[in-house]
Amino acid sequence: MSNDAVSRRDLLALAAAASIAAESPLMAGAANAAGTAPAAGGGRVLVDRGFARLQEGLVHYRSAGRERLGKRNAPLPLYFAHAGPGSGRTYEPMLEAFGSTRFAFAPDMLGNGDSPPPAREDLEIGDYVDAAIRFADSLGLERFDFYGSHTGAQIGAQLAVEHPQRIRRLVLDGVPLFSPELKRQLLAHYAPKIVPDDFGTHLIWAWNFVRDQQLYFPWFDRSSERRLSNPVPPAAQINASVTDVIKALSTYHIAYRAAFRQDLHALLPRLRCPVFITASQRDPLSVGLEEALRLAPAGTPHALFTAATTFDERVRAIGGFLDG
Repeated sequence: MSNDAVSRRDLLALAAAASIAAESPLMAGAANAAGTAPAAGGGRVLVDRGFARLQEGLVHYRSAGRERLGKRNAPLPLYFAHAGPGSGRTYEPMLEAFGSTRFAFAPDMLGNGDSPPPAREDLEIGDYVDAAIRFADSLGLERFDFYGSHTGAQIGAQLAVEHPQRIRRLVLDGVPLFSPELKRQLLAHYAPKIVPDDFGTHLIWAWNFVRDQQLYFPWFDRSSERRLSNPVPPAAQINASVTDVIKALSTYHIAYRAAFRQDLHALLPRLRCPVFITASQRDPLSVGLEEALRLAPAGTPHALFTAATTFDERVRAIGGFLDG
């Protein structure tokens, strides 16, 4: 396959979309901050795990701050939507931080983490929007704020456009704006359907898939020209992401392909709720921040987080927007 038709900007964007271990740029450095966010009254906010039954089966989710549901003057619940493939585990530090003031929750997307697979493979992002609405309904949540990263941002944008009465404020962290040519290449090569075999080669594939997403962009082109400057990730970091991939081995590709087919360029100008667009300077998707702002409604606030920005500072920036 030739990459001549794909610009370096597109490839930088792909590198961000391809990243599993750092799929939520806001979470960079959060591993060291986990459990440090102060809770109301000075106690640590604990993250709970549970299931909600949808027609597909039991959807797994993490949450914090449930006791604040229904309290007078409590902020609206906050829905975290992860990138794929992955799970809500990437948001545990954020759940601890925001759970000190509101009910915050992060479900595993259908076909990812510990959630059941979707009923069919030919899904579009609209189907994941429908699942998100049904999940919120199962928790009795009529209106909420929404934070989405990468694929999660795509779900959030479409949800806000199609169901404006459900979302009050929207945070888009890393907006995947791909060219038509890059989309064609992604659909053809990025997310192959994997079937377990008797020799366990799918296990080797998953390890290389996760590792190479950090070393090359696109990951399936391992030429020297596509080598990133990133070092090889620590084995423990790779293993955590591989575990997510193995759980979703036979279904991980469904959400990816739906994301690659979505026309996010057409959705952003249709947003009517307050929206905050963010990116990390270490996230290659940051190169699309200006384009996303041009497409979004005039006056959309934004933030480009640098390597010097601490986890607490990022939480305050997002919290300031949500509470504004």
